[in-house]
Amino acid sequence: MSSTPGRSTRSPLGSTRRRTKNACETCKVRKRKCDGHEPCTFCLRYEFECSYGAQPRKKRSSSSTTRPSVRLRERPSSPGLGTRADVNQQQMEANSGTAFPHLLGKSLNPQNPPKVYGFSWNLGLRDEPAQNFTNIASLISKEEMEDLVGHYLERIHPMYAVLNPDILQKKVASRWGDSATLDSYDPVLCGVAALGSLYSGHQGHRNEGALVQCAKEILETTCIMNKPLLHHATAWLLRTIYLRSTNCPHASWMASCSTMHIIEAAGAHQDPGMVSLVYSDTADVGVDEESQRRLFWVATVLNAWISYEYGRSRVILRGVSCKPPLPQAGDFTADLISLFQISERLDPEQTNRPSDLEDILARVERLRFTHDALILSQSNLALTIYRRLRVAASSISNDVIGRIIRLGTEGIAAAVRMAEKRCPWWHVANVPFQFLCILLAIDSRESLSHVGHAMRSFKTIGMHFSTPTVYTAIDTIDSLIKLSQRKKEREISLLKDSVQDQNAAPAEQSATSAQAYGTPWLGEIADANALGNSDWDWDAFLNAEIPLFDDAGYGGQRYG
Repeated sequence: MSSTPGRSTRSPLGSTRRRTKNACETCKVRKRKCDGHEPCTFCLRYEFECSYGAQPRKKRSSSSTTRPSVRLRERPSSPGLGTRADVNQQQMEANSGTAFPHLLGKSLNPQNPPKVYGFSWNLGLRDEPAQNFTNIASLISKEEMEDLVGHYLERIHPMYAVLNPDILQKKVASRWGDSATLDSYDPVLCGVAALGSLYSGHQGHRNEGALVQCAKEILETTCIMNKPLLHHATAWLLRTIYLRSTNCPHASWMASCSTMHIIEAAGAHQDPGMVSLVYSDTADVGVDEESQRRLFWVATVLNAWISYEYGRSRVILRGVSCKPPLPQAGDFTADLISLFQISERLDPEQTNRPSDLEDILARVERLRFTHDALILSQSNLALTIYRRLRVAASSISNDVIGRIIRLGTEGIAAAVRMAEKRCPWWHVANVPFQFLCILLAIDSRESLSHVGHAMRSFKTIGMHFSTPTVYTAIDTIDSLIKLSQRKKEREISLLKDSVQDQNAAPAEQSATSAQAYGTPWLGEIADANALGNSDWDWDAFLNAEIPLFDDAGYGGQRYG
């Protein structure tokens, strides 16, 4: 394979990338890593004009037969995502028939290869019809929108900081500055407004349902567009949060899966500047890197946790290299991701021994959170660990059970605090219900002693959120408590029947037999039973020396 004079060949597959002294103007503006080639791979792949400003570089000869490598630099592994970051990207690109014409064109004419596109994907018999959508400006005024944005930033943003507050407020100002023109950012604004209404602590905006429907109509169309944008994935994420707060498990699971698929289409699961060739026809490359990383990781957290709780498969993306976001003042998204990275060990595909699950519990316990939503997620994770332990272990130690009860109790307190603030986080109902179920399942004196407090807390939450869903959950757990009580009563009845004194003769016979066989302690039990003595000394009974296996017993005979 020949090389181009005056320029080094591109890095072979799997080699460590070299450090570039000069980056092209496009990569500088977009803050992308430039490989120093002319044109650089980033500009070539996304068909940007590539220039090097004050230091012009000799262009490649169009007659060059050099076949550049597709994968230009070593892909860093992504913490918390395991071996998925090690997927051979070249093999994915080799599978792709849509990418091959581009690869072929680069070998024949590196300056102007055909773009990645679905040439001959089908016969192209029909065009997608244009659709008209509801204008958000007709549903809500600018002043109302600004108020709902405030509620969103106060309640949702601290946990799921996927939007830049300054950019969001600028988008609101510009959107209502030209209220007649529809904008591709509208589904994001609809999602923000709907969540702000839901979490406002009040009755909510009169058009909250219409805002949700407007976003739904736009998103269900844009998800099959030729060019999905990254803020379409953001809007799907907001819809997931809204449905997780209000709707059935299936709806929120489907929305979370759609979010992940749009993220993959936009190339947001890969580190900016290293997006694979197979995404070059749909990748949204003109975005802020930190916002992209936050979007990918928050979407991954929601999809995984919703899937785990619903008992469904999560979306696993190949070739993930997106780094975790950096902690920022004013939000707890990095803490949320830390908790999620621990929970990944609970993936159903992994086989965990009881000791592994106890280690996960210890890691969960070590985290200290101040935000009630994080405390609820921490508590819910502890309850999940208990359910896994019930399957993996024949018995669970009292120490582990005590720690799970403690985390569950902290979750109950956080749920009550959020209910008092009229903050309808989904775990406000979920954690108390699941904790009560687990207290009944543990069925020990310690666990049952917490049932009363947990039930009173759950009913307090029901007073703040008087919905049929909450009432049904309270009635269900109340029925389970009564069933547990009746089970205990039947067991007590069986014990009473087994020791009930039918007449005095059997008791006297038992005392005589006890003395005859040299077991006077048994006669004392019979005497106490006959006299109705309730002050039985159990310590003396349990510590008594029982000569059952002494050599002197039974005439010196030993049975073995």
